[in-house]
Amino acid sequence: MKRAITLIMISLLLSLTAACGNTAGPASSTTGSQTEAGAGKSEDKVIKHIMSDSGFSGEIAAILKEELAKDGYILEHVVVNDIIQPNKMVNDGQADTNFFQHEAYFNQFVADHGLKNISRAFYTIFTPSGLYSKKYKSFDEVPDGATIGIPVDLANNGRALFMLRDLGLLKLRDGVEVIHASLKDITDNPHNFKFKEVDQLMLQRTLDDVDVGFLFAGTAVQIGLNPKKDSLAVETGEGLPYKSIVAVRNDLIGSPKVKALQKAFQSKAVKDYYTSKYGDAILFLDDLNK
Repeated sequence: MKRAITLIMISLLLSLTAACGNTAGPASSTTGSQTEAGAGKSEDKVIKHIMSDSGFSGEIAAILKEELAKDGYILEHVVVNDIIQPNKMVNDGQADTNFFQHEAYFNQFVADHGLKNISRAFYTIFTPSGLYSKKYKSFDEVPDGATIGIPVDLANNGRALFMLRDLGLLKLRDGVEVIHASLKDITDNPHNFKFKEVDQLMLQRTLDDVDVGFLFAGTAVQIGLNPKKDSLAVETGEGLPYKSIVAVRNDLIGSPKVKALQKAFQSKAVKDYYTSKYGDAILFLDDLNK
């Protein structure tokens, strides 16, 4: 029901944006090509952007808006609690860009849904996911037969399994890649771990019901956990395909507005905010965009 209401709200908000330029959240209203926030701004100066409500997207959107305004751009953004619609909405032309996903999820989603009008625009950050527990302080305390919560989606399913493999707690099929690994690739489970596969959006809630649970870094930080200090296991980022990206409608690739958005994401203000939340657990990926 919550997701249905969210999708209805998104449709209404974007319909309003297309019709008269009203924004969802703290942005300006427009009439034709004029804006109340900046008279004379053309539609080319408006960036229609979708962000997930995971992590700290709401706060980041406010900073992005300020940074873009310095270059004469207006950020019209919608924050959603859905991981299905944002790519479809950009692909269908209802929005210009989105920011909520890593590259592995994006590639899998585009392939699964046959999207043709959306591409990666640029990389942003890497934040390490980890395995956490409300019951145990280390895997030395985790008993045989423990239940471990992991994401059900294919792009993230293997992340927890690879961490367990790297700790020597189970074995996986030789040659399997992390973005393709699943429970069927477990070849040896000496501790008889049980696995509970859940939707990404339910991982935090599931942590109360399992012995160990997978959490994205943003979720962990939001509930007061430090990815490097409080996790039972944490990703290093080395060789992993989980780099966060901004996705864009194909006709806007390399456009001035996308370059302005990239500049805003790479600004000191955005980096300072992220560092205040993640500390040394975050990696900025500016060099990959050169």
